[in-house]
Amino acid sequence: MIGVVTGFVPIPNHSRSEAEYRKLGERLMLAQVSREEAALLQMEMELTDCWLYQFLKWRNAEFIHSVSDNPKKNTPAYLIVQAQKVEFMLEAARHFAADLFVWIDYGIFHLPGMTEEILIDFLRRAKHETMITIPGCWDRGYQYDDNHPCWRFCGGVMIVPRGMLFEFDAAWKLEYMRWINETGRLSWEVNTLARMEARGACLFNWFKADHNVTMFTNYRGRFHETENRDGVRTH
Repeated sequence: MIGVVTGFVPIPNHSRSEAEYRKLGERLMLAQVSREEAALLQMEMELTDCWLYQFLKWRNAEFIHSVSDNPKKNTPAYLIVQAQKVEFMLEAARHFAADLFVWIDYGIFHLPGMTEEILIDFLRRAKHETMITIPGCWDRGYQYDDNHPCWRFCGGVMIVPRGMLFEFDAAWKLEYMRWINETGRLSWEVNTLARMEARGACLFNWFKADHNVTMFTNYRGRFHETENRDGVRTH
């Protein structure tokens, strides 16, 4: 059984309105994923209940946040909400006995050409995945700075087997906290994933995609690029 997890946290004055998000999310929640022995699980909470909001409040120290070329979108609130994705999956796992969890962004149907059939076909291929699997744009050898998103990973889709979910959540949060404490900077979840991979915090199965339906259509199952904890690439 697959638990397809999505989540929504309202952000006042965000660049995309709550009404727009709700409309996109409704399309996702109406998808007939049960055809692939899957269930859609929608998580929702207030910004002040997000784990990273609570950490920053407890830390009680000044920080800066990355904005790149879109300061209206990339607010501290938005970056805090991005950091909630894995905890949403972990919370879903506490209440739903699936062997595999798939994160899908609540607004995923804003992608041009995205359809229910693309989603269902993706789940059909993902049902036997045994590794943490995340699509990404950039091959190894990329260079970036934390002022801008690192597109080694896309972030909108993540496949995580139940047995790896707790470790993934712990590594994700530790890297967020480490980076904030060392640099005083809050940035995107994709930058966090890139640092996790570089530090060997988790073993990721990666496949090439872009910010479009290739995040689903380019997935071919359990035969993508990985790297073990010693930094040796395998396929």
